[in-house]
Parts: sequence; C-alpha cells; structure tokens
Amino acid sequence: MTKGLNKLHVGLAVSIVLFFALGYWVAKPKLPDLPPYLSFSADVDGTKAWKELLTTKQSAVKEWRLDWKHLPGGTSMLLVAIQPSAVTKSDREHLLKWVQAGNDAIIFDREPQGWASWGTVRVDGGALGTRDAVGEQEQQVQQEKQEKQVKQENQENQENQEKQVKQVKDASTIRVSADYTSVEGTLTGKVETSYRLQPGGSGLALFEDERGVLASRVQEGAGSITMVLTPTWLQNGTIDEASHFELIWPLFAKSWDAVWVDETHHGYGTKPGLLAVYPAWLVLASAQLGLALLLWLWLRGKRFGPVHTPRAWTVRRGDEGVHAVAAWYERLGYRREALAQQQLFLRQLLYQRWGLSPSASALQAAEAARGRMPEAQAAQLMRLLAEPPAESCGVSTTAFVQRTREMGEMIAYLEKE
Repeated sequence: MTKGLNKLHVGLAVSIVLFFALGYWVAKPKLPDLPPYLSFSADVDGTKAWKELLTTKQSAVKEWRLDWKHLPGGTSMLLVAIQPSAVTKSDREHLLKWVQAGNDAIIFDREPQGWASWGTVRVDGGALGTRDAVGEQEQQVQQEKQEKQVKQENQENQENQEKQVKQVKDASTIRVSADYTSVEGTLTGKVETSYRLQPGGSGLALFEDERGVLASRVQEGAGSITMVLTPTWLQNGTIDEASHFELIWPLFAKSWDAVWVDETHHGYGTKPGLLAVYPAWLVLASAQLGLALLLWLWLRGKRFGPVHTPRAWTVRRGDEGVHAVAAWYERLGYRREALAQQQLFLRQLLYQRWGLSPSASALQAAEAARGRMPEAQAAQLMRLLAEPPAESCGVSTTAFVQRTREMGEMIAYLEKE
C-alpha cells in the first residue's frame, strides 16, 4: 500500500514538472529584437553597459529624444551620438551652434558624411568586415575538420594556435596621442570600417592605426566636436575585447553638468510639448497676461463655480401684498389713512370680544372697558379710538410710530382675553 502511494506521488510530481516544462516551451516569452547602439538595450549590440558605467562618473546622464534644434540652452554639457542615422544638414548646423556656445559633442560613426570639420577617405585593403570574418571562420572550421581526421591527437593544441592567429589577424595596433591617454603598452582594437579621417587642418588626432586616423577632435568656438570611427567598441559584446575600453574611456574623462545620449536618430524621437513649440518670451508673456486676467476677474467680484439663486427671488411671500401696500403708504405719506385702518381693526376686535358696535363712540367704548380692564388701559383705549389730532403737514413720523406702538399693545391685550 505504501509503495503504491509513493509511486502515485512520484508520478504526480513528474506530471507537474512535465506540464510546466511543456508550457514554458510552448509559450516561451521572446525578448524584442532592439536595433543596435541603443543606450537602454542590454543586447550584445546595445550600449547599456557603457552608459551604466558613465552614470557612475558623471552627475547626470540622460537620453535625448528631440530634434537637435531643441538642444537645451546653457554650457558645460555633452551630447553623445552613436552611429546616428538620417542626420540632416540642419541638424549639423544646430549642433555646431550649440557646441560653439560652450558645449561638447562626441559622434561615433563608421561612415561620417557631411561634416564640415572633417573629410573622410576610403582606404584600400580595409579591415575585415563582419561577413568576411564569418566566411574566414567557416574556412577555418573546415580546415580544422580535415586536420582532425589527419592528426586527432593534436586537436586541442591546433585549435589554441588558430585562435591566437585569428585574434592577431583581426586586431589592429592602435597608436594614441601623447595628450590623449597615459595607458602603457601596446593597444589593439578591431576596426570594422574602411574609412579614415583626413589628416591636417585644425583637428587633433586622438588615436589611429596603420591606415589612418580613427578619432579626431576639433575646437568649435567655446566647445569641441569629437569624431570617432569605431562605434562598435561601445557595444556590450565588444567593449571588453582587445583595448576597446582603454581607447574610448578617456573620451569621457572630463566632467560635464549633463550628458545627453542621442536616441532621436535611432528612431526613438518624440515631438516637443505645446509650450516648447513657442518661444520662451511668448510663453512668459502669455502666462503674465493670463494671471493679470484672473486677478482682474477676482477684483471685479467674479466667482467660478455654480450660481445659486436666493430663495427670496423665486418664492412669493405670503404677506407680499401687505408689504407692497405698506410701501406705497410710506412713499405717499398716508400716515392718517394708516391710523384709520388700525382704528377700524381695533373696533372690529372690540365687536368680536365685547359685542361693542363698530360705530360706538370713544366714550361708549371707555364705559364698556371699565368693568373689563384697569382704569389706565380704559383711558388709553378711549384715546386710541378718538380721532388723531389734525396737523397742517399731516401726522408726524414720531407721533405715527408712538400711536402705532400703543395700538399694537392694545390689540395684543384684547387678543389674549
């Protein structure tokens, strides 16, 4: 029984392993094949290793993905372009102006064209290209097979000798300028370009091989432009071969405020934002006008947001008619008429409470009140029911307010009974 369970567990484990292995083999993720010379590519033909090392030596290393006409203003900056494609005449002119303002540029290009600071020549019998190297390698493999059949016992020694011969044949001896680097010994490098920079002029040759100059630096205004014909030395797969690193690293010995690695001419350019399209003075003027407009609106009492209508503007009051009549009485000065209306209301209240006729005199009302209220209030009731004193210019405001207050007190007293 135990052996059966063990076999079951082993079979289950093997099935799980086979399931995951088969799934990984079927749905194996494929890495994108990026173009060569990209500073963010970890492929063999990328330049990420060089860029990562450069970030440890420079204060800021960033990618540049705009046209060269939008290069940042300022000085003490470096632009590095590795095998750029589709560089126009306008791009070279903008780069030259940027360099003359106090910046530097390093161009790695196997076949530079259109640069006014350098001329190029094509040398005969150039170094083997990639395809020739592959063909020679195939021939060597066939030769090794033949020799293996003849001399099986010396196979390992023969292979080592052939590798040493191949390395010496592919690598060229590089001569460097005395002011460029202090590295001692013989420097070598695999040169895969058949172009050389023309000697002479204002350029300073940094290093060269037996066929001509491979790197040259030219002063332009307050800055400099360096042309290097060996961009493959920066690639991840070749930077540690021969003396490639020792030859290119002194190019970046200077300290810059910012180092820009050009990706625009690798097909990774982006268009500038809306604000970058217009001149700085126009953007600044527009921003100031906008702030002035907002300040003016705020001073004018304008507010942004929903508008709330007061309820009093949309709801009709129940005593709106009374207020309107009172307003007209006040405007036309009908104080005597208002007092007459108050007397009429008081007489109607006496009729409802005491049954006193509305046409009764003030004396009759006082006699009826003597048994129902104190003497002082009875005298006040008789005075209120009497006619108001006649004045030449009508009832004064003070007399009207006083009589109205007393009338209100009397009405409130009668309503409480």
